[in-house]
Amino acid sequence: MDVPEKQKGVTFCSHTGKWKDELEKRLQRGPTVTLTAIGRNRFEVLAYLQKQKDIEIVKVETRNMKNRDKGIGVEVTSM
Repeated sequence: MDVPEKQKGVTFCSHTGKWKDELEKRLQRGPTVTLTAIGRNRFEVLAYLQKQKDIEIVKVETRNMKNRDKGIGVEVTSM
């Protein structure tokens, strides 16, 4: 089964908040979604995910990025 081009990869969480709509769409299509956030935005992403009752955080990975800012990768699943 081929995965549509839009569904491949991760969703980058920018400060605009459009990633919330993308997250909801991807969770309807499949059980697991991977998000990436850097800078102060990573706290907003984690806070949003913790408030959602139907989303479970499966894995959180922290990395130092090239610009010396910390970034996170979050894998979530819908319950």
